[in-house]
Amino acid sequence: MKKLTFIVLLVIAISVSILNLKSMNSVFSFYALKTALWGLCPWLYLAFICFFLSNPRTLVSIFCVAVIFGGLGVGIMIDTLFIHPDAQGGLVFLFIPLWQLVLFVFITPLLLIFANKKT
Repeated sequence: MKKLTFIVLLVIAISVSILNLKSMNSVFSFYALKTALWGLCPWLYLAFICFFLSNPRTLVSIFCVAVIFGGLGVGIMIDTLFIHPDAQGGLVFLFIPLWQLVLFVFITPLLLIFANKKT
């Protein structure tokens, strides 16, 4: 399960990086690279957490959280970039990783508590 979780995190991180770099005009600008790294922060956090976990129930719960919120984040970025472009659409690339990171920081201890709970 750990390998599958890392593969899903890698796919989400690559797609977020591509979308962030696509939203900028120049791939080689400092701001484009900074934005791409900012988009990777939530997924690097989850990968770091998964690296130290061995409980299958915890890995399954983190896998589900990554698929749900990764799909929502990538979907919102695709919607903003291609389907409904707007002048304020660039703010999505700033605030979606922020809210994902805040959510992951608050939800990870809950997942660890409930996954290790004896039933």
